[in-house]
Amino acid sequence: MENKLPIEELVAKVLKELERLNYAYNTLCGYRGFYKRVISFAEQKNETCFSEALGRDFLKEVYNCTIDYYKEVMPKSLKAPIRMIRVLGDYQLHGVIIRRIVKKREYVKPPQFEKELNAYHRECENNEYSIRGLRTRMQRLFFFINYLDNRKIQSSKDITPKIISDYVKTIYRHHEKSISSILTTLRVYLRFLYLNEYTAEDLSLKGKRQKAHT
Repeated sequence: MENKLPIEELVAKVLKELERLNYAYNTLCGYRGFYKRVISFAEQKNETCFSEALGRDFLKEVYNCTIDYYKEVMPKSLKAPIRMIRVLGDYQLHGVIIRRIVKKREYVKPPQFEKELNAYHRECENNEYSIRGLRTRMQRLFFFINYLDNRKIQSSKDITPKIISDYVKTIYRHHEKSISSILTTLRVYLRFLYLNEYTAEDLSLKGKRQKAHT
């Protein structure tokens, strides 16, 4: 999303999206209460729109959070407020909420991508990846698949270089230490999609350029 919304409008859209994603009632109440405080803080600072600087100032003044939470380990007590500030920033920039991958027995694949994900999983098994290696590889892909689903992409054929670029920009600061491995996994998957005719263009070649532009 290129244009910044007034913070009240941004918060309203984020809360609506959280409801659509079926966040628990108690969690939604926590977000609402937190964002009321953020709005009040913005009014005190004479700010009409949310910014990374405003979010950092809020965390510093209200929670005494002075760490660089993109690079440093977050104290357990600060994970929730930092997450809620990140959600505002992600939605303002990209119009989506990046959901954390919660470890479950089985990931529920969006139906529009299930066929190719299953085929890719089988190919990895045929290539005799270790169980741990395959699990890590698929989990990295699920971040990307969730992003596509949140962007309402309905087919692998609808993936574009712009979408890939937007995704990389979204995750880079959250996964700076592991971004190289994540991008490698993504390029291999994009190559698989092309070779198996799930996409008309070899998007893995576009993916190679993303690291240089982040």
